[in-house]
Amino acid sequence: MVKQVRHLALWLALSAACAPALQAQVKFNLSLLPDNRTYLVSVLPETTWPVPFNMVGSVQIVIKKAADRPFMAGELTSLVPNVTWWDNTYVESPESAPEHDFVCIVMRERGVKDIVFNAWVETPLFTFVNLFPNCAGPLELVENDDPMVQAVVNVDRINITQNMSVLGAQGNAFSGVLNGTADCTVATSVDDPESPVRNLRVFPVPADLRLQVFWENTPGMEVDKLIVSNAAGQVLAVRKVAAMSGEQNIELDIKDLPAGVYSGALLAANGTRQAFRFIVVRM
Repeated sequence: MVKQVRHLALWLALSAACAPALQAQVKFNLSLLPDNRTYLVSVLPETTWPVPFNMVGSVQIVIKKAADRPFMAGELTSLVPNVTWWDNTYVESPESAPEHDFVCIVMRERGVKDIVFNAWVETPLFTFVNLFPNCAGPLELVENDDPMVQAVVNVDRINITQNMSVLGAQGNAFSGVLNGTADCTVATSVDDPESPVRNLRVFPVPADLRLQVFWENTPGMEVDKLIVSNAAGQVLAVRKVAAMSGEQNIELDIKDLPAGVYSGALLAANGTRQAFRFIVVRM
């Protein structure tokens, strides 16, 4: 038994340096939550890996930003029990990509069995904010086959590739980016003429017991319904809303929801809607 554990530990240590995986089956996702401050990194598995095949040896998430915009990741909050994350490396204006900086966020632990991989069900990994007060512009998850990324790796000899080594994938499970760009210059609360709401605010981030949703109705497009769905698109709750002018507020009881990423939508009688996302944690 001890020998088997040692062999498994050896595989986990080596897997991060392996060639492309035999079964690359995980996509990364980056999004900006409705507070226009908190970024969410999540993973969408394309297959289900039960224990022990869900064991993760190492993770590196790489985010690209414009070099002329100040940014430092802070308030890194893990959404996975027994897992911690840290901004391991900042690569500033490498020779092969001088207009960009790259932030590498890694998982501290090895041999983790707490990340859930259910096919096509989004699993939140962590949130972070920009410690600088001003917007950093678009943040973007890199693609490993991007020529610019390959140039930094092969010419500058700096590893800025995405990696998630999973036992079930026999190596790096990363297969690409689902939604890779989050731009704080495009706020949820902008006065979009097609949106039924203005100044949408959803907090706390993340949430555990209750969720507060504040907004102002767009004149002539008053919201009369709020819908909450899970990551699979199943509707979990529908709340009627009094179609009134001025600031509105709904408090949702979420204490019975499992941990995960959820979608909300504010709907007006004319069919327009404003979607938002929120995270539920169970630590």
